[in-house]
Amino acid sequence: MAKWSCRVACPPWHQGFVSSLPPIVRLSPLWGCAMKQDPKGVCVSKGGRFPPYESEGKPPKPVGKGSKDLTLCQVFRKRTCCSPAQTNPAFVAVRNLATFGEASQECQHLFELLECSICNPNVGVQPGPPRICASFCDKVFEACKDAYFASNALTQMIGPCGVNDIICVKTSNWGSNGTSFCEAAGFSVQTNADSKDKPCYGSKASLEPVVESSWRRKPKKKKTPLKTETLSCFKDLLQWVRVMTTIQKVSLGVSFVVAGMFLIRQWNNRNRKQRLVAIQRAARRLGGKANGNSYSAAINRRAVQS
Repeated sequence: MAKWSCRVACPPWHQGFVSSLPPIVRLSPLWGCAMKQDPKGVCVSKGGRFPPYESEGKPPKPVGKGSKDLTLCQVFRKRTCCSPAQTNPAFVAVRNLATFGEASQECQHLFELLECSICNPNVGVQPGPPRICASFCDKVFEACKDAYFASNALTQMIGPCGVNDIICVKTSNWGSNGTSFCEAAGFSVQTNADSKDKPCYGSKASLEPVVESSWRRKPKKKKTPLKTETLSCFKDLLQWVRVMTTIQKVSLGVSFVVAGMFLIRQWNNRNRKQRLVAIQRAARRLGGKANGNSYSAAINRRAVQS
């Protein structure tokens, strides 16, 4: 439905009431203000497996750093409908693809682009699921045909194989082309060419900001100090843990405990072996001295007897 606004101040109930009237009555001066269509798009939740926008009904806006920052798709931070509510599931999906999906680097990059479509400001103001160009779906399908995906029992849509998935199947078994793959993943597909009247995500124009910000080759930087690298890795670990489910956090904790016990056991075994080698070395030295003393004593005894 088109969004309408008044030229002059009206009561809060006025806008919804007047917009429901016939066009001729709607423009009547009886209502104190005329209605005109608002040209600015507002965020419209995508439905399906995609969480609703917190900025529903508002135009895309910049996202600041901090707790409200995007955990993924930060290339759209300057203007987007997204919040962590959208990027957290996308982050988990991309992480699962790399960890359990056995995906190539190209597949991971293209699938991340696909998941970030919901944060594109042009996609955010379109009604319905994210509209993806068929040509881009074909590229993702070709790159990810050997990666493993699983079906979600709740949404009936496919996603990268996760730690709790029992049956995981290669992408090539979920469809014969990119269109069927994208539709199975919850996206809508536009088969005809991209146009200004009906743009689709994945065209050259829609991906230019991403290419310029993230995938353009950058000049080599000076080596980062070890302390800075460690701090960066620690921040990445905290961000990773923040989006994990309770079961995944418990599993991670158990894994750390088991790994710690294994390392301690290895360290103890190494120390035990080192002590054993030292004892054997000392014993050989003592044995050599003892044999030498025995030989000298035997010579002395023979000298006395003669």
